[in-house]
Formats: sequence, structure tokens, C-alpha cells
Amino acid sequence: MRLPPIPTTLRIAALTMLLVLCSNLALLGFIHARTYDDRLSPLRRQVIADARALSDVQASGGEPELSGAIEDMLAADSSELTIGLFDRDGRLLAGNIKAAERKPADRKADFQILSVVLRDGRRGEAGVVVSNLKGGGWLESGRLLGEPLALQRTLERALMISLALSLLFGLVCAVILVHFVRRRVRAIGRAVDDFGHRDLDLRAPTNGSGDVFDTLAERINAMLDRIARLMAELRTLTDSLAHDLRSPVGRLQTKVEQALTVEDPDERNAVLASVMAEANTLTHMLTTVLEIGRYEALASREQFGWLDPAELLDELADLYSPVLDEAGIMLETARTGPLVPLFGHRQLLAQAISNLLENALNHGAIGGAVCLFAEQRGESQHIGVADRGPGIAPEQMDHALRRFGRLDESRSRPGMGLGLTLVQAIAHLHDGTLELTGNEPGLKAALRLPVKAHRALDSEIQRP
Repeated sequence: MRLPPIPTTLRIAALTMLLVLCSNLALLGFIHARTYDDRLSPLRRQVIADARALSDVQASGGEPELSGAIEDMLAADSSELTIGLFDRDGRLLAGNIKAAERKPADRKADFQILSVVLRDGRRGEAGVVVSNLKGGGWLESGRLLGEPLALQRTLERALMISLALSLLFGLVCAVILVHFVRRRVRAIGRAVDDFGHRDLDLRAPTNGSGDVFDTLAERINAMLDRIARLMAELRTLTDSLAHDLRSPVGRLQTKVEQALTVEDPDERNAVLASVMAEANTLTHMLTTVLEIGRYEALASREQFGWLDPAELLDELADLYSPVLDEAGIMLETARTGPLVPLFGHRQLLAQAISNLLENALNHGAIGGAVCLFAEQRGESQHIGVADRGPGIAPEQMDHALRRFGRLDESRSRPGMGLGLTLVQAIAHLHDGTLELTGNEPGLKAALRLPVKAHRALDSEIQRP
């Protein structure tokens, strides 16, 4: 059975507690190791030496001589020594330990800290070594810890208490951290929810700290800005589309009605030809709108490849030179810096630059010259068209980039107001932008394409 996923907040809390616990364990372990070894090592050596001496006496003289040796040792130093010789039934045969309180599990030859009760009524902890004797009895020899080692044991208990407190404080820190994380995430989520309820001006809060939550909020705000912009463009699209379609649809309806009433075949064919022209205009308009939507959705990247921008410019110059010459416009080409290869959709880039050339032909022909240029600026390339026409006022450039954004408010001149929008969508498909600047006089329209982004995109697409 598959277990449910662990909530992120619980993971954060557990990780916080683990970090606090590990840091305290490391500190307490270091303190314990340094103080314990420094204090206990001499006692351990002395107790083991006493146990070995008594074992040698027992091996050479038996229990009678061992009992005498125990009494001699206690007579010489009875303040710290704890010695007891017990038979198999636990009765004390010699020594100063009051009674045999040891369980079989405690009777091991290794040095250990145990509680003792002496015949004079003293109680305390002692470092002892227990030796099993033949016949089932045992010998317990050791020394009281004394005041310094008793303080050491107190310190050990204090360390254990501090460890428990560190767990408590770790839990408190985890709760505070989880509360902070939840508050920031909920604030961001609340902003997104309110935005979804049509409050398009609301954005996720930031505190200027530059932390990961601020970064997340800034990226979400950038996404919300784009959504709000797209919503505004959608409203403009529907309004403009209805406005722009009303006239051709009305003309189309009139001409169809006219064709139904005309009896002369030649005149009927002429009317039907104009009907086809109007239908083609509508089809082209709708197709362009669909292309813009597809490019803005970052489709068609699977057809990207490496291309030479200088070669692309030469092909477009050869293609449009006859058209511009016929219109009395001189076509120039200019390249600045060594142009590195670009990674992109060759046909779409050619279409975008062609749209800029046609825009210059329609609106900048009065200047008599059009320049097709390419510039290498650091990690980006600028490819575009510059003309010497009337240009666009700075306050109208944003309007020119909107869908159906036509500077001819009367719409007396032909056009759909989608040319620059289509170029902008193609630039976005290539992780670039369309920049409009003044050419003093005229307009300079350029695709700004980041070279590094193309190389990263190439490796991403080529990855199996």
C-alpha cells in the first residue's frame, strides 16, 4: 500500500528539530567526552590495578589470603575503597560493602559506575570491577567517585536535561518556522485567489528582503502582470475584432446580395471576384490572430535550428530589392560587429523581418530609404528595419504593439493592426522582444534576440 505524501510543513518542522538536536548533541557530546575522560581515566586505571592485584592474591593464596589482603587494604585506606568478597549465596565474607545488591547482569569484569552502600552507612557511586570466583562467589573492588567525579555525574545529568530542553526548543523553533512559512505562502496564495476573482490589480506582497519568498512573489507578480496584460489585450481584441469585422462582413453581405441580382455574367463575375477578395481578407485576419496566439504559447520550438543572420539578411534584401526599387525606395543593409549564429525558427524570423519591411514600405516610404540592419550587442543580437518616414510618437509606441492597435484611428488606410503584434509574438517565441525606437527621423524596429538563451534552448531540445 502506497503511503500518502508527507506535508511540506511537517518536513520543515522535522528538519528544524533534527538540526537543533544534532547541533546540541554535537556540543554536549564534546563537553561530555572532554570532561568525562579527563576526570574518569585516572580512577579507571586505579580501580583496574586494584582488581588485578586482588585477583593475583586470590590466585596465589586462595580466599583466606584474599580476605587478609582486603582487610589490609581497608586498614590502609578506607575513605575511598569499596571492596566486598561474597560467596555464591551473596553473603559478605570480607570487605566494607554492606550487602550484595548486584544482579548477575552487573557482575562483569569491565569498569563500570554503580551505586554502593557501605557498612558505615555511606552511600554513593563508585567505579567498580566485578570478578567472578571459583565456587560461584565474586569479588567487587572499586573506589568512590569523590566530589570532582560526583560533579561530573551531576554535569552528565545536566547535559541530559539540556538535551531534553533542546528537543523542546527545537519543537518551538519548528512551530515558529512553519507558522512563518505558512503565513508567507498563504499571503501569496490569497493574492492569487483574489486575482482569480477578477481583482486584476492585486499582487503578491513582498517585504524587500530578497529571500526565496520574495523571489517567488516577484515571479508570481510577473506572471500576474502578463495575465492582466493578456486580459486587457483580449478585451481590446474582441472590441477591435468586432469593429474590424463589421465593415468587411457588411461589404461581403452587400456584394453577395448584389451578385444574386446581377444578370450580366461579366458583371456578376466581377462582383464575385470582389467577394473572394473580401473573404480572403477575413481569412488572412483570422489566420494572423491564430498565429499570434500560437506563437505566444511558445509553440513550434521543435523546428528550431542554427542559422546565419547575415545570410538571412542577404536573402531578404534580394527578395525585397525589386519591390522597393519599384516604389522608389533605396534599400540599404548594415552589419555591426561579427554576427554569431542564432538558434531559432528560420521561416518565422524571415516572416517577422518581412513584416517590418512591409510596414516600412507602407508607412515610411516618404523617407525614400530603408535600412535592413543586424547588430551584435554583447549577449544579444538586434535584427530589424529602420526607415526615414514620419515615425511614431514615443507615447504611441505601446499602442502600436497592441493587437489591432492602429495609429490611423479612422481606419481609412488598409491594414489590420496585427503586423507588429505578430512580430512581437515571434520575438517572444525566441525569448526576445520587439523594440521600437526613433530613428531621427523615422522609426527603428528591431528584434532583440538573446544569444545565450538560444544556446541553452538548443541543449534542452537536443536532450533525449
